[in-house]
Formats: sequence, structure tokens, C-alpha cells
Amino acid sequence: MQNEVMTCGGWLTFHLLVQPHPPAPLMFLGYKEHQKRSTLNIHAIYSLKIKRSSNTMDYDDAIRNLPIYKAAMKDDWVTVEHIFDVHPDKLDAKITCWWETPLHIAIGTNSSHVFVNKIIERIMDTDARKLRTRSWWGNTALHYAAKVGNTIDAKLLVSKDPDIAQMVNKDGHTALKLAAKYGRLGTLWYLLQVTKDEPGEDGTSPYNGAAGADLITLTLTAGFCDVALYLVKKYPDLVTQKDREGQTALQVLATKSHLFPSGSPLRFYQHLIYACIPVNLEKSSDHLLASFFSKFILLVAPCTKEIYNMKLRHIQTLKLLEQMCSIVLQRGSQAIAWDVLGTAVSTAVKNGLYELIKVCVDTYPDIVWYEDEGFYLFLSAIRYRQEKVFNLVYQMTGHKVFSATDNPKGDNPLHIAARLSPLPRLKTVSGAALQMQRELQWFKEVEKHVEPLYKDALNKDNKTPRKVFTEEHKDLLEEGETWMKDTSSSSTVVGALVVTMVFAAAFTVPGGNNSNGLPLFLDNGIFLLFIISDAIALFASTTSVLMFLAILTSRYAEEDFFYALPKRMMIALVSLFLSLAATMIAFSATLALLLQDEISWISVPVTLFASVPVTLFAMLQFPLLVELVYSTYGPSIFKKKM
Repeated sequence: MQNEVMTCGGWLTFHLLVQPHPPAPLMFLGYKEHQKRSTLNIHAIYSLKIKRSSNTMDYDDAIRNLPIYKAAMKDDWVTVEHIFDVHPDKLDAKITCWWETPLHIAIGTNSSHVFVNKIIERIMDTDARKLRTRSWWGNTALHYAAKVGNTIDAKLLVSKDPDIAQMVNKDGHTALKLAAKYGRLGTLWYLLQVTKDEPGEDGTSPYNGAAGADLITLTLTAGFCDVALYLVKKYPDLVTQKDREGQTALQVLATKSHLFPSGSPLRFYQHLIYACIPVNLEKSSDHLLASFFSKFILLVAPCTKEIYNMKLRHIQTLKLLEQMCSIVLQRGSQAIAWDVLGTAVSTAVKNGLYELIKVCVDTYPDIVWYEDEGFYLFLSAIRYRQEKVFNLVYQMTGHKVFSATDNPKGDNPLHIAARLSPLPRLKTVSGAALQMQRELQWFKEVEKHVEPLYKDALNKDNKTPRKVFTEEHKDLLEEGETWMKDTSSSSTVVGALVVTMVFAAAFTVPGGNNSNGLPLFLDNGIFLLFIISDAIALFASTTSVLMFLAILTSRYAEEDFFYALPKRMMIALVSLFLSLAATMIAFSATLALLLQDEISWISVPVTLFASVPVTLFAMLQFPLLVELVYSTYGPSIFKKKM
């Protein structure tokens, strides 16, 4: 039977319906895509084939039409013009295995504009309906233009056939939706102007129902807040509608950390620029304000334009968020507000987007009691270790919502804080020791606010919070101990070598001693520098060795990671750095002292070279030291307004 069914449509449909995999080599180009298609889609393809049985093709046509394919790719109209003169039916011939026409191929290059212009002229002269010829998956040429962002040819197509913008492919996508899906901003703005708010081929409007919700969620996924703001203002019903994945626009927005300031980390100088740079929402995000100040900061800081666009995006996001929350309340339905705002808040807390949560809670304060998997908002902040959300809710509400314990394991808030952080949040701190410290900080912070009864309460597993903490952090405790011991052991060797060298140097002073046992260079200022630096090196290296030994002999209890061990590691690292720096100074002073009469210029290069190992040590260890100091002595991550 397979040998009898030789047409493209018949052969293709037969194999799709009776075989789990498409035949090779016929279907190899789209194998992965076809694996994703459901049985319903396969039958939809079958229906498409039945409707277009007259348009089936011999797959050898793909070889015979190869010159047209290459000409369309290269924008070479002259080469194939005579072919269309002789065979006008090839204007919409299917020249690939996916039923793509020369117009599809040329538009898909986003560069063959001459070819597109000429072939559209020919089609309009023969049969304008050929502009709507579809590919195998139901895509028109406008769909291809939307995919690649070919606004030039999209405008030409729509000018010839305005209703082509309403056509959908087999996934139910208009060209407008594909422009949003593939992140083609320019084409998306254009198609928004020409795609009408009226039923299309599938009987639904592109701006209503699941199709409209798809459009705005895809727009937000691409990060086009200005487009989303436009859609919300023009079609407010989109805010409360759900897309094909069952998500609202607010829920999708709650996953886009980069659209909010908290999800856009900046360096110190970038923060200064961000705070000072002016933003005008009336102007395009591609242009800075035409002011002297803007031109000046753009000159001294080339990254200004990027920061400007980032700040503009953040402001647009905030306005979009406020607009959507306002629309939700205008519906006057508690069920809608609870569903739309609640799902957005529960998603935002997982991503730490406290800005979104703040606007939602300001809009509808009762949303703090929205339950997600048995956890209210405050408990979710503890569960996902989102300190900014934790602080925000505590400051905004004045509610002590710790009493909610209806989660699956019957844990009270302290049990929740005792469990191991989700891996992404745990990895925000480097090193097992500091991760253990952060876990203790969370546990102690929650412990301050719970009822005394909760501190020894049992959950459904008959475990107290402290027991849960010990069991959950057993592996992390071992990793922290191993890291501390390995670091201390390696550093102790270095410290001991420095102690040995500088101790010996103190009794074998440069130049030797006179008959009275006094150093010959005793009155020289450089010798005084040598003595002082040697003494500092000795004291600092001895201190570092003692601190590292104290770490090695520590009991490594859980509480030790909160303060004692980080403090010892800080003292040890600082002491080791001082000892190395002082040793290099003593060495440089010795050379300068001995060679000052013979080679007076030796001090400068020696000093430069001596600074290399000190600089390397600082570069390698300074980030760890800063993190230790900041985590132990820096401002608390828990900040509450009284």
C-alpha cells in the first residue's frame, strides 16, 4: 500500500496515522516538532490534507524547483523571471517538503525584498488569492514575515490583502501572535495596527479569550512591557483571561524577574547612573533625552543607554502592574481578584519579586491570606527564603500570620524555617560554611517572632523545629566542616613557612653585626623599615597559624557556623595577608639596603615585583573575605520598620 500512495499528502498522512514515527528522509526536517504534536493535531493535519487534496505535490518537485528556491534565498529575481513567464503556476508552487512557496522562502530570508516585490506583482496580476497560499502547517507568507521580523514585506502583503492578518495557522496563531512569540518588536507594533478586533478564521478575535491572553503573555515573555501596557489599556479584559497554559498576564509577569529592579543587579557605579538618569515615558526607549546632562553622561559612561532602557522598562512594568491590578478590582468580583492576584502573588514570592507583591497587597490587602499548597504568603516567604518578601509583608500588614499551620506536614513557621532552603536560594551564598550561616540566620530570625509554644512544638512526624533543622542540614554541616578544614590546613602550611622565614631573618639581619653585636645598618632608615615589617610579618603569621589551628580543632557544632567559625576565618585570612605583605616589604628593604651603593635603582623594580604575589593573594582571597565580613558583621538581611 505504501508504494501505491505516492503523492505528498497521501504518503505523508498515511504514515502519520499508522506509524509512531515519520518516514525518512521525507519527514526528517520536522521530526522533533512532530513528536510534540498531539493526536488531535495529527487528525487536524489529516483534515487539512483532505481539504487540499488537489494541492498535493510530488516530492521530486523540491529538486526540480531548486533553482527557484536558491533564487528566492539570494534575492535573484532576474534568474528565475523567465521560469514564471513560461510556468505561471509556479508562482505558488510548493517547492519544499513543507509546502513552502517561493514567496514563503523569500520573505523568510528577511533580505530578498526585490524578489518579494516582483513575485507579489505577478501574483496580483494573475490570481490575488495565491497570496494566501499556506505551508504544510497552515502558515501564510505573513506568518513567515512575523517569525523573522520582516516588517518591510509584511507591510507590502497587508497593503495588497488586508484580511491576511486575520488568518491563523493550524496552531490557531495569527501572524500577530507569532511576532510576539518570536520577539519581533517592530513587526509586532505594525501588526497591532492592522490586525482587527473581529472574529478570524477560527471564529475568535485575536484580542479576546485564550487567543488574546496568549498574545499578552507572549508579549510579556518577550519583555515588551510597552506593548503589554498598550494592550491592557485598549483591551482591559485581557487581564482576567487565561491563556492556553491556564495562566493570566499577571502570573506570567510574576516570573519575569528582569523586568523589575530587584531582578536587575547593578554595580555601584551603575546604581548611581540609574538613580540620576532622567526617563521620559513619552519618548521611545531607543533614545535618551536630548539634554546636555544626558549627552554628558552618555559620553563618560557608554553603558548609560542600556541603563536608561532598563530603567524605562522598570517604570513601564510598574505602570503596567498598577493598571492590571486596578482593572482586576474594577471587575467587582472577589473570586476574580482572589484568582488573578492570588496566583500572581504566589508565583512572585517564589521569584522574590517583592515589587509585584507590594502593588498587589496595596490593591487588595486580604490577598496575604491566599493559600498556595497549604502556605500563606508570609509562610511562603519563609519556605522559599525570600527575605525581601518576608520583610515587605511584615512591614506592610502588621499581621502575625505565623499561626497558619495547615500545610501537608503540619509544620509551624519554625519548622518551615528549619528545613533546607531550595537549592537556587541556597546557592545565592557561596560556600557551604556561609550557606550554613545563612540558614541559621533564617532560623533565628523566625524564632524571634513565633509564639514560645512553637519552639518545642511537634509536627506530624513528631519532630521539634531544632530536630528538623539538624536532620535537614546534616549534609550541609559536613560540607561546611570539610571546606573549613581544607582551607585551614592549606593556609596553615603557608603561615608556618612565613613564621619560619621571618623568625630566622630577625637574627640574620642584612649586613651583619659589628664587634659589639649591633647591626651595621642600625642607623639607616631602610633598616628600620626591615625590622618593623619583619616583626609585623612574624606576629601576623603566628596569629594566622593560631586561628587556623583553632578552626581545625573546633567542635563544628551548628551554632559555631553562625558567628565563631566565620570570625576565626576572617582573622586568619587578614593576618595571613598582612604577613605576606610584610614579608615582601622586608625582602624588598633588605635588597635595597644591601645594594643601595652599587645599584641604587634596584628598589623600584624589586618593590613592583614584590607586590605581584601580594596582589594575587588579595585578588583570590579578597572576595571570600568581603563575603565573610558582610555576612557576619554587615547589615542584616531582615529589615523591619518599627
